[in-house]
Amino acid sequence: MKKIIFGLISIASLTACSLDETPYTVSSEELANSQNGAEQLVTGIYNCFWDTYMMKKTYMEWLDMDHDHAGAESWVMSGAGEGNVTTHWGYNNSSDLWNVFYQMISRANKAMESIAENGDLEQNRTIRQLYGEALFLRAWAYFHLVRMYGAVPLRLAYIQENDLERSPVKTVFEQIVEDLKQACDYMSYRSEGSVGEWGHADKTAAQLLLAKVLCTMGSGSRGANGIEMIVPIKGTDIRYSSDREALVGYREIDAEACYRQAKELCDEILKRKGVDYDLMPAFTDVWGTVNARNKEFIWGVASSSNQDYQTEHLAIYYSMPPFGGQRRCFMAEGLYDQYEQQDHRLIYGVFHYFATGYDNMFSYGWVPYPNETEYSYEAMPENLKSHCSKWYGNFAKSTPTIAKWYIGDLQKLEPRMAVDGNSVQEDIPLLRFAEVYLLKAEAEIELGNLAAGIAAVNEIRRRSRASELPQTSDVVEARSWVFKERSLELVAEFNRKFDLLRWGLYLDVMNGTVSVMAYGYTNSKVRERRNLLYAVPTAEVTENKLFGPNNPGW
Repeated sequence: MKKIIFGLISIASLTACSLDETPYTVSSEELANSQNGAEQLVTGIYNCFWDTYMMKKTYMEWLDMDHDHAGAESWVMSGAGEGNVTTHWGYNNSSDLWNVFYQMISRANKAMESIAENGDLEQNRTIRQLYGEALFLRAWAYFHLVRMYGAVPLRLAYIQENDLERSPVKTVFEQIVEDLKQACDYMSYRSEGSVGEWGHADKTAAQLLLAKVLCTMGSGSRGANGIEMIVPIKGTDIRYSSDREALVGYREIDAEACYRQAKELCDEILKRKGVDYDLMPAFTDVWGTVNARNKEFIWGVASSSNQDYQTEHLAIYYSMPPFGGQRRCFMAEGLYDQYEQQDHRLIYGVFHYFATGYDNMFSYGWVPYPNETEYSYEAMPENLKSHCSKWYGNFAKSTPTIAKWYIGDLQKLEPRMAVDGNSVQEDIPLLRFAEVYLLKAEAEIELGNLAAGIAAVNEIRRRSRASELPQTSDVVEARSWVFKERSLELVAEFNRKFDLLRWGLYLDVMNGTVSVMAYGYTNSKVRERRNLLYAVPTAEVTENKLFGPNNPGW
């Protein structure tokens, strides 16, 4: 029996200045033959980010809690943070990321099929751009699916058979690469004038995502064939060999070819440095809402004044009292200790002062992290001292908290009570210029160009006032430096778990970490082999007769 996977699109207006939803009626003829209809269809794909709780909550909880650098109160960590999404409230319903990603894919298929019927596709730059965005978003969804679930069904048509077997990992990656290469051909650079407002992907975003996909394929192949990596675990550098059995489906991928293409893409992006995007000059120029939509953010999910476009998670869960948050998500001390003291990612990227209570917090004691001289009461900023009635210098639950998602200016922290309501208006950057350097560094090193790779990493370290890495002839050392730098630079940006998985390090690093303390809570990091892949919703396993059994252990 054939099945319409797409379902009902929430048709919305899309212009060069807005992603907000407003009622709009489009006939089937217009959907196929007008630019306006094409805009409506592509907006429908973007709306998947907010139609469910995906970007309001589920995406962060499922992707950025189950790794060695994350800590949270036990109820926040929940099943997702423990590697078991089956006990999370979002499992097997419309907020399940499996269902959301396939909704995006289906809407992208409908958009592409309709736009392809438009006679202006090859001549109209705006329509070409929209077609490229549909390809980009389908690839983005499949990139998550294959990393989370392994082999998955490739649904490449709007209407097709419900029963469809899972495609091998290598085949899924090949489809992602093909989609992104086509997207690069169809899409325009932002400065060329055919791209909508911030939140719409452009050609640079497609190039960067493709480079990231290729590095994922290359590292998976390297890991499946055996590599070594030095990983800091609670102050001790441990040398691990990759878990080859954890990388089923990657062994036959040509790692060198992947890294060669990734390097070329990064070099192409860097040639246009300063035109549309750039590395911001200082860490404090990147984060905080005063720096929203700056030139470092290549692509992300756009916020809106519409309540449906707000996220409940980032600012509230990551920010601390008295900075408008609720003290929910923490940085593992093992990661905190990897930063150099002069690194701005430590000085400005972590909240060093917070109140010990939620309500009427200015009457509670305040806590420094760490409990050392540089973050003592005497060193506390004057604007915070005025609100401090007492100081708990030896508070046992002191723990570091990431400041990236702070609503305000990281250089001028302003005490305030908890944010209004349960959500705030906030963009969610997903691709930024800093990662171009990190992917280039990885590709260069895996191609044997260690000096060029280290030079790329040092571009990032200089920006944050960290000391530069020295030259080395040891590929394991160089590879490990890039791996570590990704954790320092991209913390709380939804990358760490995937970085552990793609190098075949997840189980060893998690079980070597054992646990993380977070504000008095002990988060177990002990994992078993079933945690390598997410559980597929039972509805998919039951209804798709060709799907086969769920992932091992589920």
